[in-house]
Amino acid sequence: MYAVIVCCLLPVAVAVVPSAPWAAAAEPVAPARIGLPANMFSGLPAPVVQRASRPFQNMLEKQAGLKGEVTVGKDYVEIAEMLRGGKLELAVFHGFEFAWVKQHPELVPLVVTVPTNKLQACLVVNVNSKADGPHALKGESVAIPSGTKAHCQLYYDRLKGAAPAGCCEVAKVKGRTVEDALDAVSDDECPAALVDAGALVAYQKLKPGAGQQLKVLAQSEPFPPGVLVYRKGALTEEAAKQVRDGLVKCVNTDEGQLLTSLWRLKGFEAATQAYQLDLDKCLKVYPAPKQK
Repeated sequence: MYAVIVCCLLPVAVAVVPSAPWAAAAEPVAPARIGLPANMFSGLPAPVVQRASRPFQNMLEKQAGLKGEVTVGKDYVEIAEMLRGGKLELAVFHGFEFAWVKQHPELVPLVVTVPTNKLQACLVVNVNSKADGPHALKGESVAIPSGTKAHCQLYYDRLKGAAPAGCCEVAKVKGRTVEDALDAVSDDECPAALVDAGALVAYQKLKPGAGQQLKVLAQSEPFPPGVLVYRKGALTEEAAKQVRDGLVKCVNTDEGQLLTSLWRLKGFEAATQAYQLDLDKCLKVYPAPKQK
């Protein structure tokens, strides 16, 4: 369960609670309500999500003087509406989801995660596979691990939409983990698997022999990383700076280095113009879903 929680908390992963001289807050600010979309937690029950989010709350309070209360919304639309409507002060979005709502000027990016590996989805096949593209994967041919990351699911939906009818259907394999899915492809028991690029790299390091039996048939463009956003006016400039500095500087501590390593992050950085351009590129490839 711990490993599952760690993977799910990548976009907000930080738990640097020991005090440090650079982290002392000037004045405590009002409690902040923080929104997280449910798809960041792969269906984990609400009590588990609340426990898993406590390190993030502790960081905000002890490193930035900001008390936080976490709310899990059903999706990015609900979280954005709650943020804009004054029911939340901050929210965490997947990068591609923030691209879908960033047209609202009151939503201000505060800090961006810096993942260890690019956020890419990979369609992996056996090295001996004759498939020359996703269109060649007929029937139930793609193993999708339980808890698949949201950007991988988005890429899969795009593949399915572009492939002929009956291609790239979900295949059933023994087990539900990324390792199980890639084992099945390596052993030539399943034609393909859809996994995150970072997970593929980790598998190849863990099982170099089996990893040599895999090749990438298709992969997505890099997705923009997750982002912590606040509602304009909800934080003073000083409070926003405290939160940003607390996250950016956490890697200067032993605890921060350890935890960001566990969560496959290099750290955090301010949202730059380059990040805005990445959001625009993503939006062109993955336009916002039509709302019902």
